[in-house]
Amino acid sequence: MVIRLLGAALVVTAAGTMGALGALNLRRRAAALEGLIVSLELMENEICSRLTPMADVLDMLSRSAPEAVRGFYRRAAGRMSAIGRCSFYAIWHGAVGESRELRLRPEEVQCLSELGLCLGRYDVREQAEAIGRVRRRLEVFLKRAEEESARDGKLHAAFGLVSGLFAAVILL
Repeated sequence: MVIRLLGAALVVTAAGTMGALGALNLRRRAAALEGLIVSLELMENEICSRLTPMADVLDMLSRSAPEAVRGFYRRAAGRMSAIGRCSFYAIWHGAVGESRELRLRPEEVQCLSELGLCLGRYDVREQAEAIGRVRRRLEVFLKRAEEESARDGKLHAAFGLVSGLFAAVILL
């Protein structure tokens, strides 16, 4: 009987942990969107105010952007050595596609990827406008992500715990 109770406790713990991880993923997505918004503002300031080359901007962001998005900028900065062999868009798009830790939805990935079409190609004003447009769209996505996290985060956690309890009762 003790082994069955121990097994039931493990089932409840595992299911509760799965629910908590679901809630954590929702919070991490919101944090990534917020980090992208902040880092794009830094990027815009570097490009407009200091006329910093894109390779240097990406390198700076790989070190100083919010933690949730540093890996993305690290990937992009690491690919900049290929700039003569491939377009900046290919570098940017590849880094966006490989950054699964951002947990972005397809429309968010598309929004961020499209920015790569403008960066480094146009004058400072047009790049600033493109970054501003993407930031505004990401702010809408962030608002939705925060609402989803607040609403569904508790649901994930509760569902995990309840499903674990239900499974434990069935097993006993």
